[in-house]
Amino acid sequence: MVEELLDFTRIEDGRFTVSIEKLDIEAELEDAIFSYRELFKQKGITLEHVPSEEPLPIIPGDPERLKQVFLNVLDNAAKHGGSGGKITVKIDLAADHEGSGKDYVRIAVRDYGPGIPPDELPHVKYKFYKGSSKARGSGIGLAVCEEIVRLHSGVLNIENAEGGGAVVTILLPVSNNP
Repeated sequence: MVEELLDFTRIEDGRFTVSIEKLDIEAELEDAIFSYRELFKQKGITLEHVPSEEPLPIIPGDPERLKQVFLNVLDNAAKHGGSGGKITVKIDLAADHEGSGKDYVRIAVRDYGPGIPPDELPHVKYKFYKGSSKARGSGIGLAVCEEIVRLHSGVLNIENAEGGGAVVTILLPVSNNP
């Protein structure tokens, strides 16, 4: 929580940065999944990883900051949707996302819990917003995640999944060229 507060202070001051290098995004995601798999198993949550069917390109990114995003999103899925007993993580290529002319790597983390109350959904990425949740946490993790993804020229979407639960989708550009 202290780290999140420090990161948020850096964001507010304009001092929050990322160190972009070429990285294997699938390997970074797998590392985050490995970090949580045993803990989730102990909590009775199945963590299913669905790798890309096609090889993913090396993309520009900050491995430490992106791992921070993945860990935060996985932690939130367990805290708020773990009652569903399952979390699914998928990674694939989203070619020409919404007519942008750019290709993205898409990471989707879905839980099978109760989902997010519709009136709270537009606010979940705001700093210190916790809504009706009684789960531990500061309410700033998703705000930090959104800033990290934005600094990668990406998109972070949170919505209720069809059939129940919530899904967080992270889109990261394959190239940092405009």
